[in-house]
Amino acid sequence: MTNSLVISVHDYRSRRKASVHFITSELAKRGRTRFFSIGLSRLSEHRGDTRTDLAPRANRVEVFDHVECFLWRTSWHPFNLRRPALARVEESMFWLYRRLIPRIPRQWLREADTIFIESGMAPVFIEDARRLNPTARIIYLASDDLDVVDCAETIKRRFRANFDSIDTVRLPSRLLRDGMPHERSSVFVPQGIDRSLAQRRYVDPYGTRRGCVSVGSMLFDATFFSTAAAAFPDIDFHIIGAGKAAAGLSAPNIIVHDEMPFEQTLPFVQHAAFGVAPYLDRQTPRYLLDTSLKLRQFGLFGIPAVCPEFARGDQPGRYGYVPGDPASIARAVDAALAHDTPIDTPMLGWDEVVDRIMTPHAYSDTRI
Repeated sequence: MTNSLVISVHDYRSRRKASVHFITSELAKRGRTRFFSIGLSRLSEHRGDTRTDLAPRANRVEVFDHVECFLWRTSWHPFNLRRPALARVEESMFWLYRRLIPRIPRQWLREADTIFIESGMAPVFIEDARRLNPTARIIYLASDDLDVVDCAETIKRRFRANFDSIDTVRLPSRLLRDGMPHERSSVFVPQGIDRSLAQRRYVDPYGTRRGCVSVGSMLFDATFFSTAAAAFPDIDFHIIGAGKAAAGLSAPNIIVHDEMPFEQTLPFVQHAAFGVAPYLDRQTPRYLLDTSLKLRQFGLFGIPAVCPEFARGDQPGRYGYVPGDPASIARAVDAALAHDTPIDTPMLGWDEVVDRIMTPHAYSDTRI
């Protein structure tokens, strides 16, 4: 039995699900699992932190689906000051924040056999994890490139300085390896999927009209929908959980939904004519074509996907467009609607993902 600790800016109880949630769920089947969520403060809540609804449950342990959760909420937290002249101030803010780790997660750090640190803010704790628990195995979950997600320079400096304290670096895309100081500890383990999701039958939420669906707010490009909805008035465009990014959209066939639990989004995906991954073109990283969970979910349910060209790759059933180009958007939607061949993309289950993360040398396909 393992004793695992996950450190992330996500919270395991959040309605919105990322890969770290599914990895944690699988870890909980294998032993004691704890989840330490960082970076929530009055400042982040004011800026629209997706964990704000969990604030009343912060700073105490709560067991959720067999995982012990601790959401650390403070009055402030360090952030990217963006000015080289303020580098020492930024460094001091992160130093103080690390010193304030509450007693319970500090104890969890000491007791864990394996510590999973997800990219984002959590890498500043690599040094503390190694100091408090010299024998623990540290696994870095590289969900994103730190430059791409605009991390503070302090986080990037501490990541590079303590990189060799990491035992295993899990890359869900080989395109992420350029963001690592070196490749010696890196293994390739792609995103997983819960295959059982597509084996269930859900009630069709679309009624008599054809519908498509977009789920999530990451790099959400609202202009796609204003263009596509006008060009295809006979299709309903359902947008789930895009938050403020979708606030200005208004058309008879655009239906904006609040964020909902992951399970409630599945009927919209299963019965969609196609799915949309409306990523903004802001030097968006190419690794999204490998790491986008929404694109993998569309493939699991066998529905075609419309996405920008930079996220299309060579995956079957994906139709690319150029953001801001109405003609290419129309072509992509037409092609998705005309798609009539089965989509069968080989994907690992989350149990297979965790097997490879924990024992990468047992699998030849983990080699970088």
